Formats: sequence, C-alpha cells, structure tokens
Amino acid sequence: MGIVISSVTVEIGGGSSIEQAAAAARRAIAEAGTTPEHIDALINTGVYRDSNMVEPAMSALIQQQAGIGLEYRSGDVPCLSFDLMNGATGVLNAIQVSQALLEAPTVQRVLIVSGDAHPSKSPEPQPGFPIKPVGAAMVLERIPGPKGFGALHISATDGRPEAVGYVRLSDMGVSGRSTIVVDRTTNGVEELLHHAVSAASEAVEIADVAAERIVLICGRPTAEFPALLAQRLGLPADSVCVPADSVCADDAERSTSLRLDAHTSALPAAYLAARDSGKLDRADVALFVAAGAGPSAAAIAYRLR
Repeated sequence: MGIVISSVTVEIGGGSSIEQAAAAARRAIAEAGTTPEHIDALINTGVYRDSNMVEPAMSALIQQQAGIGLEYRSGDVPCLSFDLMNGATGVLNAIQVSQALLEAPTVQRVLIVSGDAHPSKSPEPQPGFPIKPVGAAMVLERIPGPKGFGALHISATDGRPEAVGYVRLSDMGVSGRSTIVVDRTTNGVEELLHHAVSAASEAVEIADVAAERIVLICGRPTAEFPALLAQRLGLPADSVCVPADSVCADDAERSTSLRLDAHTSALPAAYLAARDSGKLDRADVALFVAAGAGPSAAAIAYRLR
C-alpha cells in the first residue's frame, strides 16, 4: 500500500490564512472526488495566524469554514483535526503523521492544509514580512501498489533554535493583533543548504532513481536556495520547481512572488506547478525538500509510478 496525493490546490488573492486555507480545502475535497463527510482527519501546518490568535486551534476554524464534520450522526467517526506547526517543514511532518493515521482501518483520507498571512489580514505585501499570503490543501489517501511517499528524513542543528517569527509583547500597544516580527537573518543560505542536502541525499539514496528522473519540489527561503540545492544534489537545473511558478497570475505579480516565500504552502504550490507544467510526467520521483528556522530541513521522496 502507498500514501498518495489525490488532489492539491492553492488559493491566492486574499489576506486571511484561515479563509485561504479553507477555500483551498473545499476545492481539494471536490477535486479528489469526495465530500467533506469523507475526510477523516485534518492537519493544519500554517504558522502565522489571523489577528495573532492563540486559541482555539486554527485547524478547528479552518475545519468549520470548510464545512467538515459540522454535523454528527449516530455511528459516525468524527473528523480529527489539529495544528502541527514546524515552520517550512511542517507539511512534511504532517505527511509523516498522515502515513501513521492512514494505517488505521477507519481512516481513508487525510486533508493537510496550510496558510500563512500577515496577522493584519491584508492581501498586500507588508513591510518586513517575507511570506506571500497563500493557502494550500492536499488530500492524501491509501492505495495499493508501489506509488506514494517514502520515509521522512530530517537534519537539524542541535540546541534551541533562535526565534524567527514573533510578537514583541513589550511593543504591542493597541496594534498588537496586527503586528509580527519576522527575522530571517539568523539562518544563512549555507546553513540551510547543509541540512537540506543532508536530508535530501538520504531520501534520494533510498529512492534509488537516476538524477534525470527526479523533480525537485522545494520552497524559496532565499532567492538562490533552489538552484544551489539542485546543483549540490547533482540534479539537472530544469528539475527544480518552486511555488512562484504556480501562484503568479501575470508577469507583474511574478516579479513580486519571486522575492517572497510561500512558507508552509510552498511545497503544495510547487508540486502543483510541477504537475501543471508536465514535469511530473517525465519523472519517477518527486523529491520534496523544505528548509527553515532552526536551521533545519526535511526531505521525503514521492514515487510517481
């Protein structure tokens, strides 16, 4: 049995992480050919929250807006929903958890959602905030055969990571609910690459597939990261697929997107770009790699056939 992606969707144009994640979830459910009552678990990996909300879990609010499990009937198994926040690698951690959940006979589909946006909920780029407001959703399910995700590989620096995104409580004042500080200077590209190469190399070795048959699915924590990662892994330059390829509506927006990071929605958006461009048709493995705060990185190979 393998755990496969039965649908993936991306939502842009809004400023609310909850609304965009819920909209992506509704479309993903429909594109998977199923209905909300057939979603057995929902995992939210988004980090930056509307109005800096702490409670309840964002997964519950996304679940509500997506119309999943709102009515309980006798004999129904309620949809399990929870937040799993680990920055840029959160989606890969959620895939690993989904693999365990889908081993249960009562679990047929898991919905992974993500959405990061400025807490002000403004759809416009905000000064000092490098995250593009994007919502994404993936439906995972179990099928017979060799296709699907392999094991998750992780590389991280020992010790307590430095804060990258935070609210400075002493400075909040009346604008605290719409304020966030994001500091990317603590993680240089070399540190990110070190961990990304380490995790990805392990995944590639186990996948045992020729480099020209791999598509690299990754985010853009820095502008040069995707190309450098492909080079150090020995992958062709044209194997790289990043989220900006799919979330841009036109050339004007593309120039902005290339400078911004879709963060927890980066990997679903990059996978969608690879699928729509036809790159997946020419590959045997999609290599998902994420790197971020810590610094840390994670990688997982997705066998396409």
